[in-house]
Amino acid sequence: MTTPGKPPNWPAVGRDLTMRADTARESWRTPAHRRASAPADALAAARKTDADNALFLGEIVARHGWPGRSQVGENGCRAAVAIAVHADQDRQLQSRFLAALREAAQRGEATPAQWAHVQDRVLVTSGRPQLYGTQYVYRPDGPGGRLELLPVAEPDTLDRRRAQVGLPPHGEQAQHLRRHHLASLSASPVRLVGRPAA
Repeated sequence: MTTPGKPPNWPAVGRDLTMRADTARESWRTPAHRRASAPADALAAARKTDADNALFLGEIVARHGWPGRSQVGENGCRAAVAIAVHADQDRQLQSRFLAALREAAQRGEATPAQWAHVQDRVLVTSGRPQLYGTQYVYRPDGPGGRLELLPVAEPDTLDRRRAQVGLPPHGEQAQHLRRHHLASLSASPVRLVGRPAA
């Protein structure tokens, strides 16, 4: 990617991050029943893609910190967040992404909403309640199914916390997810994340 001591070609890194996230996005949005019926090698390939993407991002973060908006552009930063959210196979690396993203958000190189998105994913994958309500699961109950918000700490103050990081009220988020996801999902539970943070 880059040689030690030499700054990376940030526009190229941004394009690479975006391409990687776009390529992986289809498997991220594939309902569980379709994943379960997919050939084992297709599932292994999707997991390998996520792991490779996480390693690519991890190398950037280790050498240069979070790839911020002024370096890789809005799309590149959004793609890096998506890759971090889906780095569940390596929780230590995902936690390093979270710390680097927090620093970037404090400098204005990422948004607090992007940090909150990864924070929720780290909490959920470690079995704890999320703070910002960005993580959902699809349940096939009834016609068309339903989206269920995964457990949230102190739900009475959820919208206040969401506002503090620039996320819309939970009700608006849930409506957006229902409109964009329920029509295409059916049969088995699948974990969904909220609308990509800007």
